[in-house]
Amino acid sequence: MLTWGYNNPGTEVILDDLAARRCADTLGIPTRGTLGLVLIAKQRGHISRARPILEQLRQSGMYLSDRLYHNPSLPQRSHI
Repeated sequence: MLTWGYNNPGTEVILDDLAARRCADTLGIPTRGTLGLVLIAKQRGHISRARPILEQLRQSGMYLSDRLYHNPSLPQRSHI
């Protein structure tokens, strides 16, 4: 993904791995993670609620810290 993003300037690369995101940042490659994709899907009306998807992702083994999962800057549970 990094090579593709590097060779296609202005393209956003989907990455969740912290080391890969740091590398992309060093190379000037814009990134977005799975959480960002879920929230965009919610904002654009593609999904009605984000919270059940985030819960499924966590149960499937995706690491999402409690701090981020319960972040007050994210939409409240009743809305996501």
